[in-house]
Amino acid sequence: MSESINGELDLGKLREDITVLKRDVSNLMRDLKASANGHAQSAAAQLDEGARELYRSVAAEAERSAKAIGRQVEEQPLMSLLIAAGVGYISGRLLSR
Repeated sequence: MSESINGELDLGKLREDITVLKRDVSNLMRDLKASANGHAQSAAAQLDEGARELYRSVAAEAERSAKAIGRQVEEQPLMSLLIAAGVGYISGRLLSR
């Protein structure tokens, strides 16, 4: 009889431990999910800011290039016209094949 009571007490204790373990694992999973979501949002924000900075950089470089070409055309219009005609001729020859 004593062994039966000890077995039931051990089984009851084991059930309690399993219940606590289930709760702890559930809490851990919830915390991991929240942490992962936070890290994902942070990474997305950094990526978005990086893309914006890259766009600003490319746009600024394109604007500088356009201004430089404009100055070159103003300073040497005949040379610019000859270069444009040459590029057009070569492009036409290459594309007609």
